[in-house]
Amino acid sequence: MIIDVKEKKNFLNWFVTHASFSRREVCWILNYLANHEAILNNVHFVENADATNRGLQIRDLTVQGEPLKLFLQGKTFEDSDQIFHEIRLNWKEPLYIECLFENTWDSSSYLAILEDNPFMKWNENIDADVLESINQFLVTEEQRAQIKQLYEEIDQALEMGDEETFLRLSEAVNKKLQHKGQKTAE
Repeated sequence: MIIDVKEKKNFLNWFVTHASFSRREVCWILNYLANHEAILNNVHFVENADATNRGLQIRDLTVQGEPLKLFLQGKTFEDSDQIFHEIRLNWKEPLYIECLFENTWDSSSYLAILEDNPFMKWNENIDADVLESINQFLVTEEQRAQIKQLYEEIDQALEMGDEETFLRLSEAVNKKLQHKGQKTAE
């Protein structure tokens, strides 16, 4: 998915004006990025930037932690001069930025530019309880759809006066309902 550079620029400008940072260098780096479209072409906004080969985490005052952290091939850098020079000198390389601020998920301009992290897919770390709930929901929905289909076929058998099909389908519905009742009891 290719995100328009203008959207990235708009977000960065919004972020600089709406967030407060503990170090002014954060604003300088954000403004530098916003003013260099060639660099923005290689910037990707992601979650878990620390899992990338070249990731930058930016935190405003509402989020605990260092305001700037660069993750480069498994090493971490917090010096803003080092970070700036890394961005400036290697502008042709992909840079994965994670912006951490209050109510991140309420910011439509941030969500519009957020991409999947190619180094850490979102569905690789889904909680086991959530997965179980999803699987249970799918099983229940499948049973519900099968029972509905059987009732429709029973109606057709009744309309056609097909007693044999009616009895066979009724037995199938009863088995499904019993099986569903047993699953619910467990």
